[in-house]
Amino acid sequence: MDLIKTLQNLEPIFIQAGKLALKMQKGIDFHNKFNTGNPAADIVTEADLAVQEFLLSEIIKTDLINCCLLAEENTISTKEFNEQGKYFLGIDPIDDTAIYAKGGDHFSTIISLHDGEKLLYMFIYFPAWDWIHKIVNNDYSVLGKTPDLPENVRDTIFYWSGDLEKNIPEKVLNELKSKGIKFSCLKNTNLGVGCIAMFATNKIAGIYQENPNVYDGLVEYNIASAKGLKIYSSSIDLTNIKKRETGLYYPGYYLALT
Repeated sequence: MDLIKTLQNLEPIFIQAGKLALKMQKGIDFHNKFNTGNPAADIVTEADLAVQEFLLSEIIKTDLINCCLLAEENTISTKEFNEQGKYFLGIDPIDDTAIYAKGGDHFSTIISLHDGEKLLYMFIYFPAWDWIHKIVNNDYSVLGKTPDLPENVRDTIFYWSGDLEKNIPEKVLNELKSKGIKFSCLKNTNLGVGCIAMFATNKIAGIYQENPNVYDGLVEYNIASAKGLKIYSSSIDLTNIKKRETGLYYPGYYLALT
């Protein structure tokens, strides 16, 4: 696909964007754009806005301008894209902003593309570690040295919110419990990092996402699919994009196990 080639040609720009975020991190001011009580969704920094606009200012020079843009922040260049485009371009300039704002290393720049049916491309760059995860048509590759991460939490599946008991099949829940695996809400833990790196390196038992946001909510799903890991999921319709206070999301859930 020409759009995938275009994205691959833009990868040096994606890396520059991540490095811009890293450069701006020290002493960065932040505020709440929402008041849900969830710092992962509420916090925004000037770097989020600057990095996204840097990315979009380069992307609009290409045919990607014809895509329907799913951008986490409302910056000026978002208006340049085609709301009726048949391809969906996702932009998360700084994922794990709450960690970023506290000076932590576990943050990333995420770019994705899908056609409403298939996840076609995903690029996740951790600038503090110069570590890249890339998935192109379900082909998964990693560039750079794996960073030092917290100790394994192999007995825990992490989640942000949702009704796990209602959605996950009882048989699956009982099987997990029999193996001593528990669920833990990230808001109530002191893990100190987000889930993407921990999931990608098999340091946690899995991740549960309910009504995942369109910017970064399918990262672990895409990694699990490309690695052939076990996934339990409702049917997530990539064209059924809904809006809530904290932004756009796909109705449904998935449980991905490492």
